[in-house]
Amino acid sequence: MRVQKNTENNKDQFHENGTEWPTVILFLIVYTLWVALTLFHNLIPVSLVLVMLTLLVALHSSLQHEVIHGHPTRWPLLNTIMAFPALGLAVPYERYELLHLQHHRNWLLTDPYEDSESYFVPRKNWLAFNRLTKALLEFNNTLLGRLLIGPVIMLVRQLVAEYEPIKTNPEVRKSWCFHLFSAALVIAWLVSVGFPVWMYLLLVAYPAISLLMLRAFSEHLPEEDIDSRSAIIKSNWFMQLLYLNNNYHRVHHDHPELAWYRLPEMYRARYKEQTDHVYEGYIDLFKRYGFRKRFNVEHPFLARD
Repeated sequence: MRVQKNTENNKDQFHENGTEWPTVILFLIVYTLWVALTLFHNLIPVSLVLVMLTLLVALHSSLQHEVIHGHPTRWPLLNTIMAFPALGLAVPYERYELLHLQHHRNWLLTDPYEDSESYFVPRKNWLAFNRLTKALLEFNNTLLGRLLIGPVIMLVRQLVAEYEPIKTNPEVRKSWCFHLFSAALVIAWLVSVGFPVWMYLLLVAYPAISLLMLRAFSEHLPEEDIDSRSAIIKSNWFMQLLYLNNNYHRVHHDHPELAWYRLPEMYRARYKEQTDHVYEGYIDLFKRYGFRKRFNVEHPFLARD
């Protein structure tokens, strides 16, 4: 189903002109709670600390995604400073920014060569994989697999893809140095307050990536029609806040300039009657694809050479 795209006449209804204070306030809340939970972790039940930190790190990644799209102020340097701390430790912000903006070339969505966020592979690669690799990638194409081993596969893919650019491109090296410095500051803080780094890595950072994998699992589909390659996942207020309404993913891809709190309004105004690729929620997704692969790993019509 085609939806009316943004025009100059309707843009003012949704577009922010000044500082987007809800986003700024969320940044302040995330950093305040993160510091408090790590600083006073010995005074709080460990299970509560781990759950809260995992949610905060996932929310922080959602906020970084907002910064990538030019939010929340008109000053890019200030926005980047707000997104600077690598609370999740794994993904270099500057590389995430560049690759994610490339991902927003909607005509290339799901392309194994051109879309860095695609989990499809070219046919020739698939045929060359050994049996174990194929089994792991097929398990990763179930929702349970994506939550359990998806973060490892993401990290391996990232390191493989970045290896050559790091060796040959000074800008890429600079981005990674920037990230390693940021991650080192986070780790230094954890050490200074006595928070076990291994616990943070395995029981905070890793499940935070899994939470983000839950959101991303259903976002894109290998459709011939470019307008049908992004989905909408209805959900409750908690998950919408955690993902900053990125569950309205087709709306976001059509209107990436909109602040996160404008997306539901845009959905109700122009997408509510959409019937293509709408899921009732993340429980619905798990019922459908928790133990069943959603698609084949090799792309059905792209990269077939």
